[in-house]
Amino acid sequence: MGYSLVGWPWALFRRLTLAADADKLSAMKTFTVRELDREPAAVLDACDREGVVRIRRRNGRTYTVRPDAGPDRITELPDFRARTAKVFAAPIPAAQSRWVDKLLAGE
Repeated sequence: MGYSLVGWPWALFRRLTLAADADKLSAMKTFTVRELDREPAAVLDACDREGVVRIRRRNGRTYTVRPDAGPDRITELPDFRARTAKVFAAPIPAAQSRWVDKLLAGE
């Protein structure tokens, strides 16, 4: 079923396309700063669910909040054994160890 624009109330059309009413036409969920202050978990949950939310100030300025795309948890650890082997490649010679022991003993 198609709609015709003949007889369309253009005043209503212009009123709906104003910047102040743009959030009514948007699919993006919009919250106020007050809602963000009182229920931050609800705003962040909606952000996770929707992918993006808009925060609107009283003066009409809007901000977009998106969740980070980073990994939720550590998937792999560095190879600490290889790092240790690289830093301490060769053991300290016995003579040098005895010399350090004498220095520490005050001899």
